[in-house]
Amino acid sequence: MHKMVTGLTFVLAGLAAMPAQAQDAPAGGHSSGIVVEGRKQGPRKETRTFVRQVMTTTKEQLSRFEDPVCPVVLGLPPAYAKAVAKRFMEVSTEAGARVDRDEKCNPNIFVIVAADASKFIAELRQKYHGFFDDLAYDDKRTALDEGPVRAWRVAEELDQDGRRALESNGPRSFNGVAQPSRISLSTQQATFGAVVVLDANAVDNKSVGQIADYVAMRTLAGARPPKASTRLDTILSLFDAEGDAPEGLTEVDRSFLKGVYEMQANGRSGSQIGTIADQILRDRDKAAAEKKPN
Repeated sequence: MHKMVTGLTFVLAGLAAMPAQAQDAPAGGHSSGIVVEGRKQGPRKETRTFVRQVMTTTKEQLSRFEDPVCPVVLGLPPAYAKAVAKRFMEVSTEAGARVDRDEKCNPNIFVIVAADASKFIAELRQKYHGFFDDLAYDDKRTALDEGPVRAWRVAEELDQDGRRALESNGPRSFNGVAQPSRISLSTQQATFGAVVVLDANAVDNKSVGQIADYVAMRTLAGARPPKASTRLDTILSLFDAEGDAPEGLTEVDRSFLKGVYEMQANGRSGSQIGTIADQILRDRDKAAAEKKPN
């Protein structure tokens, strides 16, 4: 198996064993209500711009989970950790991701509430030195940049049918791969693990629903908060210093996640972004039509 698979398993096992300092419960108790009100969404060009702003790519492609997701939440009181995981699973199912419902499933998504996120990452780098060196550029940046949230995913390259490369001491190779085209490649990027570290101070006054929905966007789709201002409301703004954050997934967020799990897995990033943008616009138009009086 690819060395990154082995490395990730080793690190995640270590994370599970590391003591996470328990924090006070997030505000809002178990509330996970979804807010779907927002400013008027823009046309196709604006929507595609938004998708490009928040997506991360690896080798000209977007990555998603192909294996069933199994989250574990550390650093919150058990009842609230369970509520975050439960809400996350609901969002995953709605998005079209596969979900492992076995209570003893092997976690591949780790959500960690740390007393000090910066210190936690520093200790992680010291204990597992070199692991972050293997991350893709975008994932390394979001993992090591300063801020109240650190998030990264690890992806593995598969062939167009979702099969792993042949094991060898030389370059990775696939059997029976198709020739790439203008809209698709002979390979795809599949996420097999994700970690989100949240600073305890940052989650103060955040609800269970907000935390779970934010984590879903960061892990299921690899989305990141847009640097530039956008007219489209998104839960990715949850930790922005200014402005009011949504109470949960917005219409755009829900359509975004659906688009990620509807897109062609081995498509080029341009066509994948188009699929997601089209999903957002279709859902917007459908909602607008339903609101019109008969």
